[in-house]
Amino acid sequence: MARVYSVRTGAVVALALCALTARAAWADPYAILASVKGKVEVTSKGGTPQRATFGRPLERGDKVVVAPGGTATVYLSDGNVIELAERSAVTIGGTVTSKSASGAELPGTVYSQVSKFVTGGSRTTGLVAMSSMRGGGEDALPILDEPRKSQVMTDRPTFRWHPAGDATRYRVTVSGDQGDLWTREVEGLTLAYPPDAPALARDGDYLWKVVAFGDKGKLREESSVFHVLTADAAATVTHDLDKIQASTGAGSPANHFLAGSYLSGRGLYADARVHFSELSRISPESPAPHEALGNVYKAVGLMDLATAEFQKALELTRTP
Repeated sequence: MARVYSVRTGAVVALALCALTARAAWADPYAILASVKGKVEVTSKGGTPQRATFGRPLERGDKVVVAPGGTATVYLSDGNVIELAERSAVTIGGTVTSKSASGAELPGTVYSQVSKFVTGGSRTTGLVAMSSMRGGGEDALPILDEPRKSQVMTDRPTFRWHPAGDATRYRVTVSGDQGDLWTREVEGLTLAYPPDAPALARDGDYLWKVVAFGDKGKLREESSVFHVLTADAAATVTHDLDKIQASTGAGSPANHFLAGSYLSGRGLYADARVHFSELSRISPESPAPHEALGNVYKAVGLMDLATAEFQKALELTRTP
């Protein structure tokens, strides 16, 4: 898949995070807005109504109001998921009697991972344009895509990278503690795990390297690391994702937001990108999916892609 940027030449626009408020409780929110459709506002004690969006942390006393034609999903720290219909409101408190339509209650580990991602990213802050981060053309951009500084669920991951100039072939090498495990050469930008290579050890750290070659020899070389989850950890992730889907509904905005945030909190960034990308498609008016994607790209060091997503989020935030 070809790589596309919203910013190519000259100074690359970087985005800094500038705090909008000093609400310490956001470091450990009591609830999180998991989906928003239409006009939804949040009013804190003594404050004025504010526009709400995916991932808004909520504390005790906050009031969520859904206007006609709107809907919202509130995910509480006790594992309950509340669906709010149009013309409804809820004040976040200590006791919740209504649950999600399915009656499912999410494990505490899900909330902790979602909260970790939400409060650690740009959701608790505002986005402001800053001076350039760095210059450079195509040759300065990273080419490795995934896995990249992340966890992976499978012991036979697929490797993906971006084009490197006029490269006609790529040499992929995977290494472990004992040295190189295997090497393959391909012409494309994706390599499925070789069926004749031994599976990677669970709970292991690995490095993979891509060397790009053109007609005149070597063009680029780049490497990154990844970690293979244990079988038990992978099973836990699968179980938690199933619970999220059961509680919020397959394909719903809340499902994609919670699943993406949960996966990001666990360092499974490639899997999280899938959910946030889909969320941006089904909720094109919301800046939150782009903020989330920007934070994922930032976490793995793809700063140019992070910049493009943050810029899109900033544009949507400014849209009335």
